[in-house]
Amino acid sequence: MIVSSGISGLDVVLRGGYPSHRTTIVSGGPGSGKTVLASQFVVEGAVNGAEAGLMILFEESAEAIQANYPGAWPVAGSASGTVHFVDGRLPDDSMEAGTFDLGGLIAIAASFVERYDIKRIAIDGIDALFAISSDIHLRRREFVRLLDWLAQSGVTAVLTIKTDVGGGGLPEHFDLAEYAADGVIALRSTMIGELLRRTLRVVKMRGVGFVSGGHPYIISDSGIRVLHSPARTRWAVQPLDARLSTGVERLDDMLLGGYRISTTTLVSGSPGSAKTTLGAAFLDAGVRRGERCLYVGFDEPAEQMIADAHSVGIDLDAAVKTGLLCAESFAAGAVIGEEHYLAIARLIENHQPARVVIDPASALDKAGGRDIGDTIRERLLVLFKSHEITALVTAISDGRASDLDIARTRLATLADTWIHVGFNNHDGERNRTLAVLKSRGTGHSNQIRELLLSSEGIDLADVYTSPGDVLSGTARVQREQQLAAQRALEEERFSGDLATLDRERENLSRALQEAQRSLAQLATDRADLVKRDKSSGLARARDTGEIRSLRRGDSKP
Repeated sequence: MIVSSGISGLDVVLRGGYPSHRTTIVSGGPGSGKTVLASQFVVEGAVNGAEAGLMILFEESAEAIQANYPGAWPVAGSASGTVHFVDGRLPDDSMEAGTFDLGGLIAIAASFVERYDIKRIAIDGIDALFAISSDIHLRRREFVRLLDWLAQSGVTAVLTIKTDVGGGGLPEHFDLAEYAADGVIALRSTMIGELLRRTLRVVKMRGVGFVSGGHPYIISDSGIRVLHSPARTRWAVQPLDARLSTGVERLDDMLLGGYRISTTTLVSGSPGSAKTTLGAAFLDAGVRRGERCLYVGFDEPAEQMIADAHSVGIDLDAAVKTGLLCAESFAAGAVIGEEHYLAIARLIENHQPARVVIDPASALDKAGGRDIGDTIRERLLVLFKSHEITALVTAISDGRASDLDIARTRLATLADTWIHVGFNNHDGERNRTLAVLKSRGTGHSNQIRELLLSSEGIDLADVYTSPGDVLSGTARVQREQQLAAQRALEEERFSGDLATLDRERENLSRALQEAQRSLAQLATDRADLVKRDKSSGLARARDTGEIRSLRRGDSKP
């Protein structure tokens, strides 16, 4: 049987939660969140499970505990369970006298269990109690005795023990704890540059499976939040023809209709190449359709992006006012990458956007280095997939290696579509260009386009190639003018040649008509001639007959 830890990410790591009726040791250095983790455990049982809990405190007061973790502590008299506190702090002038014995502590805990039907116990800072004894063998014996009682009482327990600042091994008198306890969770804090990174590792957990390895976590005003390994199952597969407009008509044409729904598009390029502008166009297309959108910017105020978008005819102010667009910005290097991830996840949870723009995602390298940046970007892409979000993320290339420096990151591999924007230098001009490098699962244009920005909007124009060069800007315009002049000359020549042929055709047609009239006249004359000749022949025949007739008369006797 499993009981929830009260931390959703930790429950995922533990594949459900702590094993019930067993004891788990949580170790970590100062400030690692041990007490907060224990508090969430008992509060979860009381509030959501209606289970009475007991916290035995050896370092802080109950008031301090509740103040440090302002979670949903159960209200007295409510239907939820109750959390009871035992203050076990020792006076500052405590001295060792007699034999070290935990019998009194066990008796107090047993009375609470019996009287209030306690189901969960958290013993916080028990190492402070053991510190008063100098007999290491006695401390080991009493600790094992405590674990035995917890196992026999049928409660689920969490014990917190301090380690050194970095979160190393347990103190010497707890060296058997990791073997005797059912579960051990180690909290570790490390400095990466000037940033603090916390990770959690499940050393062992009898009775349940767990996800091995280190899992980053943060401590926020709502408690501990654990980033578990991204799950990539049960993603909704959208049909290939399900598209969302990019906000740029000719770019839609290059992508056969726009970005595929529930995919992530990477737009890479050097500074000033209009990556953010393409993101603004994508958001504008969304809010025009009534879709909820989210913009997350790093190192530049979101208000600046909205103001700059006016220069290309994009007005996002109304969408912000109506709540369709949520625009937030963060200082990338201010906190570790996991905190940025959780902040974005919370924005997505609260706003429920259909479209998200992260600008630039490459800035996450400042939040702990390239490896952490890659991990956070990968988690974000998985998060977008799981929420069926269509996302656009930008990445800054250094301009020297073009898109090769981006290709070496995991972001280029994970993105479904990759668009690169850059500059073409020709005859003293720098003109923006755009190319679709890949678009998974669909066809796309392989042509380079010139990216044009004006107060009327964003457009793409064809570029012209000459031997060893690509023409854009003024060179493109000149080439267009040359081609237009050539077409005009060719059209003029064509018109002249066509007119000449038409005149010859007319002349021939008139000559043909005249010949046809002459031919008809000849036929008429011939017919008349034949007719006259026939008439003459008949007349001659009659005359001859009459003569013969007369001659026969002459021959009578």
